[in-house]
Amino acid sequence: MADAEPEDLPTRTGERHDSDSPSDPTPKTGVTAPSWYLKSVKIVLIGLLLIQVVVMIWGTFEAGVLAIRAMPYGFLNVLKSLIVNSLLILALVEVSRTVVAYFTLGRVKVTFIVDTVLAVFLSEAVVTWFSGESIIRAIELILILLVLMILRVVAIQYHPSRRDNMPEPVGESQALRHLLARLKRRTRKP
Repeated sequence: MADAEPEDLPTRTGERHDSDSPSDPTPKTGVTAPSWYLKSVKIVLIGLLLIQVVVMIWGTFEAGVLAIRAMPYGFLNVLKSLIVNSLLILALVEVSRTVVAYFTLGRVKVTFIVDTVLAVFLSEAVVTWFSGESIIRAIELILILLVLMILRVVAIQYHPSRRDNMPEPVGESQALRHLLARLKRRTRKP
């Protein structure tokens, strides 16, 4: 592994680049990692995704059970229970989206991380609101949410590709990219 040539090592996206192929549209970043490391990261992330799927299924079941248990206390308590548990499950969906973005882009975008934290804090704000905690706690959560929203806007506004007048990278898989290219070629032919 130590005597491998630099072009044989995959980049952080896991793609291999040949120095002989000038038509390669993917720019080289200069950042390389050993293939065993990339495979290990992917195995860990797949395990994390599987755990998240199991937790989301279990959470959905648990949300239904808690809603049924809240029925004797009124319809409003049932709705509160469903809203709180649904928001927590949606926060897990955001975490899963961040992990899937790593597989498709080879990196994690700041906006995805901020979206995930926003989803978690939004669910925490709703829990705080429904539980009737002190106003100080609610103000703290609102301030954190405002800072996160500003951070998200700044991350989008000052993205490096916008500064360099380059198109922003799209989080799509290579299979989808090839399918779209094939469809464009077919529509050009009469």
